[in-house]
Amino acid sequence: MKVVRRAIVVAALVATGGSALIAPASAATTKTTGGSPVATTSSLSRTVAGVPCTKVTELGTKKVVADLGMSAFTVRQYKGYCRDAKGSAWMNFASVYVWQQYHARGFAYSAVAALSLTPSSDDVWGLVVGGNRQRLTYSTPERTITRCTQGLGRIIRPVNVESEIGLTSNVC
Repeated sequence: MKVVRRAIVVAALVATGGSALIAPASAATTKTTGGSPVATTSSLSRTVAGVPCTKVTELGTKKVVADLGMSAFTVRQYKGYCRDAKGSAWMNFASVYVWQQYHARGFAYSAVAALSLTPSSDDVWGLVVGGNRQRLTYSTPERTITRCTQGLGRIIRPVNVESEIGLTSNVC
């Protein structure tokens, strides 16, 4: 798991030109129930990391991760019928939702969402680093529907202080 941790931080810093924590804040609004986003349904349609997706359903079991002694974020994995530069196809993607109680602490953080291909936990796809204090971050949808995957998430704070990695259940 250490290799994945380093890979996430390095990829996050490379993807943002070294400024993973100073990206402009984005207002993400989500209906919540008990601190987590409302469960998805098969009729849901949304744009995920700039890719339009329909027929979105949640896969496997979500993971709630604690940081600083409290529930900090929830990681979920989805599949949806998405359209990208190669056309339309079924794709997997993940989300990280930061709980209000964690967000209310007021410090800088960036949520990281990705897919982990299993059984090789070192293979991370679709990695997206959210903006500073952005509460909802989606990974890029990937054409991994025929492979075993887990949603992967974590929080990065200034000076490369990181939360534990959260992984959803493995879905094949």
